[in-house]
Amino acid sequence: MVWEEYSKRLKEVLGLEGSPIAVSYSMVPASGAKQGRYAVCQALLDARDGAIINLSRKSCACPGGVWHLGLGPRPSGEGDKLLKKFLVEGEKLFCSIATFHRAMALTTAPPLGLAEYVVLSPLEKAEIAPDLVVFLCNPEQACRLVTLATYPDGIPPKTEIVGATCHMVIAYPLVSGELNLSLLDYTSRKYQNYKPEELFVSIPYHKMPSLMESIDLCSAGTAKVEFPPELRELLSRRER
Repeated sequence: MVWEEYSKRLKEVLGLEGSPIAVSYSMVPASGAKQGRYAVCQALLDARDGAIINLSRKSCACPGGVWHLGLGPRPSGEGDKLLKKFLVEGEKLFCSIATFHRAMALTTAPPLGLAEYVVLSPLEKAEIAPDLVVFLCNPEQACRLVTLATYPDGIPPKTEIVGATCHMVIAYPLVSGELNLSLLDYTSRKYQNYKPEELFVSIPYHKMPSLMESIDLCSAGTAKVEFPPELRELLSRRER
């Protein structure tokens, strides 16, 4: 499959640790998947390192992940009260339930009812064309990816960088079709032992062919920066 070549090339050019992560919404589970229940932020790490994971309403260990991925509705009744209490008094990620409401109201809604499974795997192991390709990377690698993605058209992505990790990394770019950056939410960063320098870049798969074509043409890929003679002459005059 072409995405196998994409994975090999991207790992070579960017020097990634592990693999790009394929994310596919599917009505059927992928074969060869690890069994067990996973939080989304844990599953992303394991997929980067080689695992195939089928997240479903039953196998997703985090109630917030079930909601944000669209595998189930937002908790209601007592579940909603517990969620708000945990976010404000437990995780302390919002100063009040009003700020939590504001954050949710001003971000993109989850893809509720889209599929039964969210399949995560290394890009080279994806059984079907992914919906997203997710990169766990450092800031320099993120800079290169964003530059390669915008090289063909120069259109800046519309990002959402506030919210749960699963929203920023998977749900928002899936629903919007936009490239997104995520610094992760602090709870998942801390308790899943992400490295301080790691962040996520999520790229809708339909943007990948042009990104791959940009590698040989753009200095964020393998093209060398060149200074026209006229510019070199101008710079040398200023240095005198």
